[in-house]
Amino acid sequence: MRTMGRYMLVLAAGSLLAACSSSDKKMVVTPTEVEGKTWVLSSLDGQPPVDGKRVTLEFQSASDKDGKVSGRGPCNGYFGSYTMQEDELQFGRVGSTMMACPEPVMKQEMAFFSAFQQVDTMTSNGEMLVLKSRHSKEQMTFVSESAEVKGVVKSATGYFPADSDVRIQLRDISKQDARSNLIGEKKVKLKYELDAPLNFEIPYSPTLVMPNHTYSVSVEVRHKGKLISRSTSSNIVDLAKPLDMKTGQ
Repeated sequence: MRTMGRYMLVLAAGSLLAACSSSDKKMVVTPTEVEGKTWVLSSLDGQPPVDGKRVTLEFQSASDKDGKVSGRGPCNGYFGSYTMQEDELQFGRVGSTMMACPEPVMKQEMAFFSAFQQVDTMTSNGEMLVLKSRHSKEQMTFVSESAEVKGVVKSATGYFPADSDVRIQLRDISKQDARSNLIGEKKVKLKYELDAPLNFEIPYSPTLVMPNHTYSVSVEVRHKGKLISRSTSSNIVDLAKPLDMKTGQ
């Protein structure tokens, strides 16, 4: 098998996608009104995700009364179902993968799944989604991924092997003394060899972007589970304005 070697990133504009009109007033909504988006957890009972984890929620409706939910918890991927009667929402039993993570992450994951099971109300203004229980002050706040960073990953050899998994991440790297926050992620599975640059789009929520913070894009390529390439330099992105930047390892 040929060795892929080094690659280059070409990053394009971090512009907003078509934004839906919304007001600050939160309205009780049904899952069918918020499906088709990836919602990212911004706080759980007032606390942000630990270690900068990207916790997500997606709805897939089967009818106007029931459907499925899935996403990524602080540690594990999860899946489940929901039902809705009038304005009352209820999630079924949640299943998940069984990975182990550091204690602070696992502690928040347990709190996340526990809060999930108690939810009976969902409100949204189009950009923010709040899940809560009528009988508790605890709530889960999510924000919509409505912006993106576009770019290209170029292999130094001009190709990507078949069965490659490419993971591209957008991170807030402002805190030098802490783990960087994962703002957005794109995973691409290549079934066949690709003899061309790989175009990508990383969705992210503008709500998570802070003024004067530094953001970077990194790439990791695995072939049949084995790491074959990873970016080693900081590919800095200015999300406040359009850009066309070329960087290498």
